[in-house]
Amino acid sequence: MGNSEPAYRQFLEGWHQIMIVAAIISIIVAFVFLIIHYVKFSAIKSYKGKYDYLKLNRIRAYQFFYFALASGVFFYGNTIGDETVEKSLVYIFVRFFISMCVGVLIGYIIYLILKFYYPTFLEKKLTVLRYSPRTSKTGSEMRLLSEEEEDVHLDEGMQAEENVFSIDYDVWVDEQTGEVKIEKYLGYLEALECGSCGFRTLKLNKEEIISAATEEKEGKLLKHYKCTYCESVRTTPFTIAKILKSENDYKLPTDYVLKGQKKVKSIMVEIISTKGDKKEYFFQNTHQASDFLENFDFDNN
Repeated sequence: MGNSEPAYRQFLEGWHQIMIVAAIISIIVAFVFLIIHYVKFSAIKSYKGKYDYLKLNRIRAYQFFYFALASGVFFYGNTIGDETVEKSLVYIFVRFFISMCVGVLIGYIIYLILKFYYPTFLEKKLTVLRYSPRTSKTGSEMRLLSEEEEDVHLDEGMQAEENVFSIDYDVWVDEQTGEVKIEKYLGYLEALECGSCGFRTLKLNKEEIISAATEEKEGKLLKHYKCTYCESVRTTPFTIAKILKSENDYKLPTDYVLKGQKKVKSIMVEIISTKGDKKEYFFQNTHQASDFLENFDFDNN
C-alpha cells in the first residue's frame, strides 16, 4: 500500500476523530462521576453520615476519576504526530504502544498514590468529621463524653465490644436537654460477630489439633471461639495441609479467588519449622504470597 493512497489517509482521519471523541468522553465521564460523588457527599447532613460515605467511597471515586483521565491521555496520545504516521503504517502501532505505556504509567502512579500516600490525608479528614461538634435537635452544641463518662450510656454488650477493641463508640450529650447520640466506629482490633448476642465480641480462645498432618494425608484442626460478652462458644473445624517434602513443593494456585474478596484486608502466611520456630508474613494478595514462597528461605528470613 502506498503512503499516498486516499484509503490510508481516510483511515487516519477516521482514527483521529474516534480518538478525539473517546478522549473527550473519558474526560467528561471522569468529571461527571467526581461531581456526582461530591454532590452525594454534600447532600449528607450528619457528620457521621459524611464520615461513613467518605470512608467507603472517597478513594474509589478518586481512582475512577484519575483512571478515566489516564484513559483520556491514552486516547489523545493517538492523535499526536499524524504527519509522521502518514509516512508509514508502522508508526500508528508505535504511537499506539507509546500512548498505552504513558497511560498505564500514569494510572499506576495514581494507584500507588491513592493506595499508600492519600490514606493519610483521608484519615485526617475523617478525624475532623468524627470529632466536629454535634448539634442537638434544639440546636445546642453537644459535648463528646470521655471514655469514663460514656460507659453509663452504653449497654454491657457495647462495653464488651470496646473492651476487645473491635468497636469504638462515641457518645455525644446535650447537657441542657439530656439528648444523647451514640455513634459506632470500627475499632483497632478485629473480632467476629457472635451468633448468640449479635455483638462483635467473639474471639479465638484456643486451637486443638485433632489429627496431625502427614505427607500422605491432611490433618484436622479445631478452633474454639468464645464470646467475651455472653460467653457463648463456637467450634469451627479447619483442614491442615499435608506436610511438604520440600519447601519448593508448595505454590498457591494462580486462579485462587477468596470469597468476599472486597472485604479481605490481607493474607497471612504462617510458616512453622521442624524445630518449632514460627514466622508470620502478611501480603495484599495471593500473587505476592506465591512469589514470596517461591523465594523463601527459613534461615535467611
